[in-house]
Amino acid sequence: MQQRHLRKKLLPTLIGAIAAGSISLNTNAQQDIAELEEIIVTGSYSRSLQSAIDAKRNAPSVTDAIIAQDIGQFPAQNIAEALQRVTGVSIVRDRGEGVYVRVRGLGSNFQVTTLNNRTMAVNENVRTSGQFGRQFRFDTLPAELVSAVEVIKSPTAAHDEGAIGGTVNVKTFRPLELGETTFSASARASHAQLAEETDPRFSGLANWVNEDQTFGLLVSSAYAERSVRQDRAINFGWTELEEGLDTDGDGTRDSGPLITPGGVRPTLELEDRERFGLSTAMQWRPSDNLDINLDLLYVDQEVQYDEFTYSADYDPASLVPGTAIIRDGALVGGTITDGSVQIGRESSGIHDENLSIGLNAEWLVDDWTLSGDLFHSSADSEDSDPIRRTRFRVTEGIGFSFLFPKVDGDSVPSIEYANADLNDPSQWPGRRLEWRTIRANDEEQSLQFDASRSIQLAGFTEFATGIKFRERTRDYFRRDLRLSEGVEGETFDSSYFTAFPADDFLGNANGSLPQVWLVPDEDKFWSNFPSAELLAADLTSGDLGNSYRIEESIRSAYAMLNLDSELASMPLRGNLGVRVAQTEQVSSGHATVDGESTPVSFSNEYTDVLPSVNFALDLRDDLITRVAAAKVITRADLQDMAPRLTFNSGDILTATGGNPNLEPFEAWQYDATLEWYPQESTALTAGVFYKDISTFIQTQISDLEFNGEVYRLTSKVNGSNAEVSGLELAYQQVFNTLPAPFDGLGVQANYTLTDSSAVYVDGDERIKGELEDVAKNSYNLTAFYEKNGLALRFSYSWRDGVLNQIGTNSLASENNAEFGSLDFSAAYDLSESTSLFIEGINVTNEVQQLFVDGDEFRSYTDYGRTFVLGARVKL
Repeated sequence: MQQRHLRKKLLPTLIGAIAAGSISLNTNAQQDIAELEEIIVTGSYSRSLQSAIDAKRNAPSVTDAIIAQDIGQFPAQNIAEALQRVTGVSIVRDRGEGVYVRVRGLGSNFQVTTLNNRTMAVNENVRTSGQFGRQFRFDTLPAELVSAVEVIKSPTAAHDEGAIGGTVNVKTFRPLELGETTFSASARASHAQLAEETDPRFSGLANWVNEDQTFGLLVSSAYAERSVRQDRAINFGWTELEEGLDTDGDGTRDSGPLITPGGVRPTLELEDRERFGLSTAMQWRPSDNLDINLDLLYVDQEVQYDEFTYSADYDPASLVPGTAIIRDGALVGGTITDGSVQIGRESSGIHDENLSIGLNAEWLVDDWTLSGDLFHSSADSEDSDPIRRTRFRVTEGIGFSFLFPKVDGDSVPSIEYANADLNDPSQWPGRRLEWRTIRANDEEQSLQFDASRSIQLAGFTEFATGIKFRERTRDYFRRDLRLSEGVEGETFDSSYFTAFPADDFLGNANGSLPQVWLVPDEDKFWSNFPSAELLAADLTSGDLGNSYRIEESIRSAYAMLNLDSELASMPLRGNLGVRVAQTEQVSSGHATVDGESTPVSFSNEYTDVLPSVNFALDLRDDLITRVAAAKVITRADLQDMAPRLTFNSGDILTATGGNPNLEPFEAWQYDATLEWYPQESTALTAGVFYKDISTFIQTQISDLEFNGEVYRLTSKVNGSNAEVSGLELAYQQVFNTLPAPFDGLGVQANYTLTDSSAVYVDGDERIKGELEDVAKNSYNLTAFYEKNGLALRFSYSWRDGVLNQIGTNSLASENNAEFGSLDFSAAYDLSESTSLFIEGINVTNEVQQLFVDGDEFRSYTDYGRTFVLGARVKL
């Protein structure tokens, strides 16, 4: 908390907005980027689109881009939300904010995020025990600190390996490329409609360049507060019963199969977020032969969250005879006389911190261009305030009726209690207090050397080679404490409870369930727990089993030939190369046998040879066709390799385990595109792609007996093959030839079709289906108008339903329902240096839903709309 207050005091002197970028491979590329970024700073949204077209057109491989003005002047809480307008890109939202990125329908675990072409460390989820490994969390990166983002879909040999979907390369500004001494700032107020809170957001940039244009310094920062409210209702999964249920009480089972739902858990979640980002860059270019850059990016995020929940739990076999409601092979309703209910509150403080420092130099020596790069990146996440769960429970005798809806976008289950009042403290004995703290420290360090020189060999004009050494570590620590004494079975009077914080919970949803329930006063329950003695005690076997360390050493080298020639009098360019990467992994943790924990360590080593080719043929000045092929890999998520076994209590006993011997995903991928640029600011492109994935990693669920209890164990294994194919279409145009006042109109549109097939192993059974976490259809539509200082933009992003998890071990398959979001922006220039703007995010108030077979309800999430009012100044 002291850090938060200090940042607020320093804020007026630290305002800034866009950081320093990676070094180009040659002088011509530097000049191109300098010209491009000058347009970005002073131009309009449509001119930034033109810069993005130029970047795509001149890229050495299949690449899309967004440029700084595009990012900074469109509704976007972070880079992920700006990226959702790129062809083939969709995002995963959490609590209303874009967190993870999908490329070409593939899940976020198939992507790699780099900062100025350097692989970054990533923050881990410490909100719950669920982990996401290598998946970069974009909620930790403010959009204001970024100049451009590339989405590289077909790699060259010079790119870091690790992405089957695509590489998202985040670029930051450099002072000499901005080219002038300048200062800019923006301020905005953001109103979250559901949370009923208005929060500030500031950003700014100061850039200084000497008269000789040989030395520059840049300082920028961004600060934002955000209030979040999220209303949810979930169930605990659907189970398939081959023989059905005895729903009539006559001793015989109805014909199966029948899927039956678990209990229902309505949840209200509140958050207060505070994010501060600082970026600095120093660039020295004493001559055309030498360019030295030092850049730093620091982001600090604090999240305080509070969660309020209750549950309606039951055994489907105890349904009152004759009350079962069955719809299309699913038990969706009925009456229970012997159910259970748990009421709880969970709170925590989360601290995410990122630091990336890079030193890069490029110099020309005779016929050679040499470069060296030294990089360090760290991402630390911890529960700055440990997770505290306060729980009450009645385990039997609760009567209620329930009804699950079909998924239709606005429905939640109905629950009606017959003999329970969720607001009467005397009815709810305590269960226990649960305390948990998690720390995750991720580090990435790299050293790279590259060299290139001009050649003349069968149309090849340049030879490039390089070596890179990377070291990555992940330390994950988790500790749990529980208190039952003095809580379990005890009732507490009303002084131990406080008012429910909302009066319209799930007010936008159809369905009938209790909207207000008991809220424990944490100050009362947690005043003496945990004690100093408990905190000083030795770690338990469970704590040791949940903690681990992953060490990863990667040594890679590449060689590449760049082509600049002709084919049938048509310009032909491209590259041909190979990258070799040797990976050594050491996974350390603890194994628990008969209550005793023993340190264990496993090592794994593999080498990948990754050839790639990229060719572009200019059929005409305005028509380009590309073909590309490459072998690519995606390494297993870090937590999936950990030698750990985590047990979770509840009505259904579950466990999560790791597999240190996981091999990476491997794939051959192929691309072919046709790009038409009939005039400036107009582009129409089409492309097809195919990925043949082998040794892909799947989730497997099995029964595990431990200490006399049977747990449902979820773990990862290398499965069989999968195939992904698809089509991408994109169109953008500024209609500057229309008569006034329509000459300010413009449009962007893109569509991606992704088809997948996979074979999942379930014991001795092989299940065919779609690949998990792949969206079949997605599209983005943007319409804009710019004229006489007025700028209007509307953007709609939509993605199809996604298979979340294949159904195995009698569990029904889970799916994310289709989701679309409409954003808008309106701005007016008061002068050449000042503008006012208003923005809206999710203005149609869409909700997120999960469903199982037959469109049956799995979860409902509503995070509401957000509106922004602000001003920008550039001097």
